[in-house]
Amino acid sequence: MTQDEKWLKNYREVVQYMDTYHRNPSKHRVEDHLMLNWMKHQRKLMNKGELKPDRVAKFKRLMAKGDKLKRVNQWESVVEEIMKSDVLRNYQQEMIDKLQEAWTRYRSVMVQMPTGTGKTVLMAEVIRSLTPTPSPNGEGSDCQGGVLIVAHRRELLEQIRGTVRYFGIDMGKSHIVVESIQKLSRESLPLTPPKWEGNWNPSLIIIDEAHHALARTYRMLWERWPQAKFLGLTATPCRLNNDGFQDLFQTLVQSHTIQEFIRMGWLSDFDYVTAEPDNPILKQVAGLKKRGTDGDYQTKEMALVMDCEESVENLYQAYRKFVNGKKGIVYAIDRAHARHITEYYQMQKVNCRWIEARTPTAERDRLVQDYRDGLIDVVVNVDILSEGADFPEVEFIQLARPTLSLSKYLQQVGRGMRIAEGKDKVVILDHVGMYQAFGLPTEDWNWQQMFTGQLAGRAGMGRQSLLYVRGDGNGKELVNTHMVHIKRADEEHRGLEIFMQNGLYGIAQDGRIIHQPLFQQVKRADDGYFAYCTYPYVVYKSRVTIIDNDGRDLRLSMYGNLEWEGEAILKGADINGNPLYWDRKYGTYYHEKPEFVSLGGVEMTSLKAGYVLRKYPELVRPTRKRDIYYNEKIVWMNDWLISKSGTSPDTDYSPHRILSYGYNSFYVRTESRDLPSVTIIDTYGNFVKRRWTVPNEDAHKSPLWRRTPLTNAYTGKEGFPEGG
Repeated sequence: MTQDEKWLKNYREVVQYMDTYHRNPSKHRVEDHLMLNWMKHQRKLMNKGELKPDRVAKFKRLMAKGDKLKRVNQWESVVEEIMKSDVLRNYQQEMIDKLQEAWTRYRSVMVQMPTGTGKTVLMAEVIRSLTPTPSPNGEGSDCQGGVLIVAHRRELLEQIRGTVRYFGIDMGKSHIVVESIQKLSRESLPLTPPKWEGNWNPSLIIIDEAHHALARTYRMLWERWPQAKFLGLTATPCRLNNDGFQDLFQTLVQSHTIQEFIRMGWLSDFDYVTAEPDNPILKQVAGLKKRGTDGDYQTKEMALVMDCEESVENLYQAYRKFVNGKKGIVYAIDRAHARHITEYYQMQKVNCRWIEARTPTAERDRLVQDYRDGLIDVVVNVDILSEGADFPEVEFIQLARPTLSLSKYLQQVGRGMRIAEGKDKVVILDHVGMYQAFGLPTEDWNWQQMFTGQLAGRAGMGRQSLLYVRGDGNGKELVNTHMVHIKRADEEHRGLEIFMQNGLYGIAQDGRIIHQPLFQQVKRADDGYFAYCTYPYVVYKSRVTIIDNDGRDLRLSMYGNLEWEGEAILKGADINGNPLYWDRKYGTYYHEKPEFVSLGGVEMTSLKAGYVLRKYPELVRPTRKRDIYYNEKIVWMNDWLISKSGTSPDTDYSPHRILSYGYNSFYVRTESRDLPSVTIIDTYGNFVKRRWTVPNEDAHKSPLWRRTPLTNAYTGKEGFPEGG
């Protein structure tokens, strides 16, 4: 924590103390000292030139006031101005400006901000700005009737009340009511702020976690107070079905994406570890067929399938491997599952407790406070710490229950993404395939389409998430362990990587797909290539190909297990299971094991039937060694002339079909401007002349070998071919 943040923390404590002790001035001495020190620190920043220019004049004026004050209860006006100047983050002020602009055109506005970015702070600032000096008759107030804030959980209500007090707002004077939707749904219940006479009609109604506002009980608010302005706050404006929000909210105001907030330093970066796609647990999740009344997986079926000793043990093994000793939250299926996880963790000496909705209120509050105070390391919960829970110090989130709801997924992982002193990242342990269902939390979600009902916030959502697969310590094999790392904090995708998508593997380069996920299996290579890729049997009969280190597909047509025989020959099988050999250098195939030799300075392959050109094995029919002749510039085998050229005779050569013979020369077929032609090549490999027709063969019957002796490949002696 920086020095500036420490002083700001002290200042925030002052605000809370002012609200708590405003009737007893004798208790203000400590707070007075903190406030004066905080103001002195601001003066130092200004003197160093570290205070933003637009705040210098304001702080000069505030400090002039502050130096004359002796008691904290005289600081209220100073606190008010400081709060405006220094507490709101730039993006929060930006959202308030957008909201105010939206209210000039619409009465009911929904605001989307990611979990952990301060929606409640924004709410308090909106209230403060609208109710500077409220009164029962509305004089001097932009919000004449006061403010009603609605939430659906006790924890949210307490958090909202605390934040409003934290901002120095007197709820009684400002006519602010914070109430649960359950209580408001009782139509016979009268609802008025303290000291308010007559019927109360709030001018502003704020709904926290507004993605729940489609419920019938929430609709009652619009019917009961048709003239009020509405503000809905949520991190996830989406529902499992395709129902939009436009029947209640007229427009959606969006903030930055989660990735942008991480980049700006307002949310914590994260490691993401998920279950390997072939893990049996994910197959169990895929087999869940029953649905609850909310459209999500049925709790009873989830527990029946997934609450087992092996699953709980896997949770602990992942905890021990990735986050041992860290502070975190585990999300369980039901109370029995939470109890089983807690008991197993406690057996392994982990300081762990569990809570759920039926945990008595006093005990739940005590457990939560113990967790905040560091007396508990791991809390296992059942849908209690999903919304509104504020634990910046959380270092890991463990997902042990699946969901079809995008909202629930982001709310749960979002519990760990708040920033805190000494925290560089949060680790997300996904045991139930949420990555395969939704992707990373940093996906660029189309909230506008979900708000209008064009897209459901449901698993799948038409997106196909890439699961990047890391190699083992030697970088050879695909990681097929229980859990695999998907993302590391500050990580960028560079070079070639293997990924999985919908159960098949593909290849990406610098984060971009270059080979679609068509492979059933991928093995990393350590022999100059990147990976060996096997296609599915059903369509491709398990054909294998190779991806080189530049990301090129060499398009092999081999099957079965591949084995290297030496450095140049890869052994496999053809589609019928017969042995097949692949020449690494030229990418050519043989149905028998080849032997590579050099004859006359030209690379050849020795087969049972004879010799063929290694570079063009299908071009020249197998030739016996005794029928091959050569000199320094040419090789003659059967009806083919190989003219050697360039600096590497073994590889730089051109084969030509012999049409006829001339005096110390050959007439060979070549191609010119895509038309066949005839070229004269002498016995030293020189191109003498190009012709368009073959000469009269009768005029050139005299054998070449009678005039130019060649070396026989079999005998190694210079002479003339037999029968010449």
